[in-house]
Amino acid sequence: MLDLHARLATLRVKAQTRQAPSPRPTAEALAASLGGRVVAADVIEVSQSLPLPVRHGRVAIASGRALAAAARAVGRLPEAVAPDSLLFLDTETTGLAGGTGTVAFAVGLAWLESRRLRVVQWLITGFAGERELLDRVRARLAAAGLLVTFNGKSFDVPLLKARARLVRSELPLDDLGHVDLLHATRRFLNAGWPDCRLRTAEVEALRLRRVNDLPGSEAPAAWRSWLERGDGSLLGRVLEHNRADLLSLAALLALLERPTAREAPLFHGLRGSRVASALAGSN
Repeated sequence: MLDLHARLATLRVKAQTRQAPSPRPTAEALAASLGGRVVAADVIEVSQSLPLPVRHGRVAIASGRALAAAARAVGRLPEAVAPDSLLFLDTETTGLAGGTGTVAFAVGLAWLESRRLRVVQWLITGFAGERELLDRVRARLAAAGLLVTFNGKSFDVPLLKARARLVRSELPLDDLGHVDLLHATRRFLNAGWPDCRLRTAEVEALRLRRVNDLPGSEAPAAWRSWLERGDGSLLGRVLEHNRADLLSLAALLALLERPTAREAPLFHGLRGSRVASALAGSN
């Protein structure tokens, strides 16, 4: 009888052990898995510093001076651009439709420091971190002079402004010049392309095909998995996707300054006044 009671007690302990839920991973553990650090409550920062030149696809991102010259040419700006005033921006959000219900749960920024491209990403691990994330974005925006995005005028910038208003903050986005590479890509590069998405520009113009890339459309589910179940297994791939987007912005900017006939057959086919008209078009 004693043996039976002992065996039953052992079985109960084993059953309870199997049923006990695993402890939820901490933000610190998630940050370590991403190669980053917790910089504030519910905010993780991941940063890289890439020496220039760096190749992305078939395009070499040569130097800050070259990128600044390209930004002036592509944006048709009247004055020279300081390399350290350039700021590349890309967001990962809870939805692609925008609107006040959409949250930018990760924001990636890249800027030039001496002969390096600095890439910094902030990821919130809960809604309470949104104000801090936006404050950090604001501090970097205040140090910039020219924003470079892809479809940022229609999506990223309005979204960030709306979210800042909701948390009773402000972003100095209206004070910045803005070169939206979607518009330049439509003007010069997309003849014969199926669409004008950044991913298409990578394949057609940069000759870049991503391997094991997590599509941006799957990023919201990856973040919800962390919020609901503490599963951050896909968030590293979300940040990799975001970093690749930022590098593609820099590479596409460099290419758009002087696209070749292969990349821009329609542009190179223009003559005389038609060329002048294309160059004078709105950005």
